[in-house]
Amino acid sequence: MCFFLQGLRLWVEAADAGVIVVSFGIGIRALPSDLVEKMAGAFARLPQRVVWRYFGQKPRNLGENTLMMGWLPQNDLLGHPNVKAFVSHCGMNGVFEAIYHGVPVVGFPFYGDQFDIMTRVQAKGMGILMDWSKVKEEDLYQAVVTVTSDPSYRKAAKIISALHLDRPMHALNRTVYWLEYILRHDGAPYLRPAVYDLSLYEYFCLDILALLLLFLWSWFNVKL
Repeated sequence: MCFFLQGLRLWVEAADAGVIVVSFGIGIRALPSDLVEKMAGAFARLPQRVVWRYFGQKPRNLGENTLMMGWLPQNDLLGHPNVKAFVSHCGMNGVFEAIYHGVPVVGFPFYGDQFDIMTRVQAKGMGILMDWSKVKEEDLYQAVVTVTSDPSYRKAAKIISALHLDRPMHALNRTVYWLEYILRHDGAPYLRPAVYDLSLYEYFCLDILALLLLFLWSWFNVKL
């Protein structure tokens, strides 16, 4: 593994025009074949190198500048100064990593909260939202070129990153504080959620459900 990471680091650092990171998380293991070919075509036209996390079959038009792999150290890559943009499905973890490192985003939301997350990213000026069902190769190419060449996107990402990082103490120090707090106060039982003291029927509201079923049964019998 260390040889693989060392080789990837050298590959990223040797990219004179920078690197684009592409990842759609572990929840999206396959993409429509036409979308994959559009992406591969757009990435092949870029001056940057592209590292793309993808589990499916490699497209026929994959460019020589594109490295496709089943796993990549996403957070470490986004933290590398040579990374210019992040193409993502806009999951919360990935977007927070991009915010932390101040990397502009080209987003393809697929489901759930991803649409809302990417809408907010675009509204803040640090990314461009794409519609995966309608996108064309040229659209994706222009979007990546825009976020990498227009300094306003990088500037917005850095501003949001500075706001995100400005906190009273580092997360590690906060974790240590609360661990020591629990030790100082004999486990701090008063911080324990009350839900752990509920019985099974209380937790699942079975008593309320039984009452509702009894009411419906009685109402049905009266109707008969």
